[in-house]
This record gives sequence, C-alpha cells and structure tokens, in this order.
Amino acid sequence: MKPFASGRVIGCMTTSSQLWSRLIGLATLPLLLAACAPTAEQMSDYNAVERSGVSPAIYDKMVHGDPLSVSDIASLGHARVNDGVVIRYIRDHGTVYYLSPPDVDYLQKAGVSQSVIDYMLQTAPPPPAPGTYPVPIVGVGVMFGPYWHHWR
Repeated sequence: MKPFASGRVIGCMTTSSQLWSRLIGLATLPLLLAACAPTAEQMSDYNAVERSGVSPAIYDKMVHGDPLSVSDIASLGHARVNDGVVIRYIRDHGTVYYLSPPDVDYLQKAGVSQSVIDYMLQTAPPPPAPGTYPVPIVGVGVMFGPYWHHWR
C-alpha cells in the first residue's frame, strides 16, 4: 500500500504470492470445516445414545465433544448403551480416567460392562518406574553480613 501526499491510502497492490496465499486459504476452508463435522459412525452413535433415554445433558456433552465423567459413564451403562459406542467415544476424544477401586465398584453396580471398565483403566498412563522421579532443585541461602547469597 502506498500512501499519497494526503496521507490516505487510495489503492492496494497485491503481489501474486499474496494472491495465491489467499486462494489456498479459501480453498482449504471447506476442507477444515468438513473435518469438524461428525462422521456417519459418530452420528449413528449419538442417535443410539439419544434413543437410550440418557439425560439430555450427557447427550449434549457427547455431541459437543466434552469429556464424560465417571458418573456419565455410569449413566450410559445404566441405560444399556452399547459398549462399542462408549469405548469409541472415550478413544476418539482421548479422555483419561484415573479410577480408584470405589470408582470401579460404582461402575459395576451401575451396569457398566467389564470391557468398558477395562478400557477406562487402560487410559491412565503407567506410573513411573521406581527411582526415576525427578529430583527437585532446592536453593540454599546463606546470610552473612548485610548481603544475602543464594546458591544452587
């Protein structure tokens, strides 16, 4: 852009590389938006969840891609939602669960299948090997005279 003597911008010169950048950006926009749309399998899963009678709040969480809590999974188990639907949702959204023994009991009593519980247990990363914990850096301060010295 070149300002004229009045200080106003009258026209805008665009280079061919800028033009190509804009065209590529416009061409890829529909592809990016299509990637955000749910797949046919996801839509089928969402319809199955909606038909199961699960609360609308859980259905909305799933449609919006929010992580499901342990109690949400229990509700899905209580409603007898297919195990494949639940496992696919957990896998596709990368939810990690750290289940305690009482959580596992709660899920079992709610009717969640053992395959779903096992999959949830597998989402937690394994604990670090013994002796591989990072050693914290602790500073030592020594005070003498009017000065404060800090060593690492």
